[in-house]
Amino acid sequence: MALDFVLTRRQMVALAAAYSTVQTVELLLNGRSLGERSFDRKITTDGREYLETTEPTGDDKTVTGGPFPGSYTSPHGSAGKLHLTWEVPFEPGELVAVAKRGGAEVARDVLRTAGEATEVRLSREDVGALSFVTAGVVDPAGVPVPSAEHELTFTVTGGDLLGTDNGKQDSAENYRSATRKAFGGKALAIVPSGADVRAAMAAPARPSQTTVDASYSGSAEAVPANMIDGDPATAWSNHYVKEATGLLPAISAAHARDWVSISWPEPRAVEAVELTFSVDAAHAVPASIEVSRWDGTRFVPVRGQQGDPAATTRITFEPVTTDRLRIDVTSAQPGAENGFLGIGELRV
Repeated sequence: MALDFVLTRRQMVALAAAYSTVQTVELLLNGRSLGERSFDRKITTDGREYLETTEPTGDDKTVTGGPFPGSYTSPHGSAGKLHLTWEVPFEPGELVAVAKRGGAEVARDVLRTAGEATEVRLSREDVGALSFVTAGVVDPAGVPVPSAEHELTFTVTGGDLLGTDNGKQDSAENYRSATRKAFGGKALAIVPSGADVRAAMAAPARPSQTTVDASYSGSAEAVPANMIDGDPATAWSNHYVKEATGLLPAISAAHARDWVSISWPEPRAVEAVELTFSVDAAHAVPASIEVSRWDGTRFVPVRGQQGDPAATTRITFEPVTTDRLRIDVTSAQPGAENGFLGIGELRV
């Protein structure tokens, strides 16, 4: 059994997914049960049993009839997923998935909240004449840091470095370079079997100027930098239109939430942010705004936040000294074509 999750913002919601070969899994957050989920038992056309949920998946627009239009449907008329899911409000600590058979535990997997990245740990797998050495970034307690994007430099003795990788499909880094940026907190070195490998981690470089980022940008023209370029006519936006494919219909549906962030080369005292939101046929004022500060390890909500969402708004809070802020914004019309979010100006 394996437990995975998608967490795009702290203090928000994680989507936890459990992959299991037994029918029932219970999820626990810091010892509290978040409930059990179960697969249905299904039979293939050649008589083999398998586990799958029964629900629409929305992955095949060519299916126009039956109980699950728009979803791939098996020859037996069923649709579903091969994993169990929970929506989990973020809370630091431990997330545990327990697989059960007949009510008794048969397996478990654990995810723990990571602290600050401090070191690299290596593991290796020998396959014939090659060794695949994985460098994993961990915190002081040895917990993997999945958000780590540090540059890792490999040194090899007793052989040559044959290649490096990190699993990031759009990476343009040289596969023969000894330096590779971590992705998902990991990078890989390929060496001859028996060669000794070491990895050094570089501290993330501080930005040389004010920079901005976002959890998602809907197009190449609506990038985060537009929020601080001084031009009200340009904006960051999460608005997108995905064209139809052979299997999937066209879609333009507002995300339930997204975030933007701003960082400075050095910590500074701040007590307010000013935001100008896009309001048009596709964009609306957000339903809620939450400001968080970087405390050196993670983003935590500011205290005493005051101010309401509006086309132009000023959000105040108790003074803090930090080198970055993040603003989480929630759509007033999630899933709709007119619920997207855009920010033309971000001032601190």
